[in-house]
Amino acid sequence: MCKSVWETRDEFLNDENLKLIGYQKYMGLYGGGYLLFKHKTKSCGTTIAIKAASFSNGTASTQRLKRIYKRNN
Repeated sequence: MCKSVWETRDEFLNDENLKLIGYQKYMGLYGGGYLLFKHKTKSCGTTIAIKAASFSNGTASTQRLKRIYKRNN
């Protein structure tokens, strides 16, 4: 695992070494799910799972996921 640090959500989403590779649905107490990102660097290659709600600005889940996907593809 590398030592990369992203101070903000925008910094994370604008990192060209990160690629959105999927979504893992979670049906726990509050529902929701995780966005899966691959960190493609020579020293890393880790898959990172982050709660999709972390990227919310008050929009519906489907709209939020579409917006994040567009930024990464």
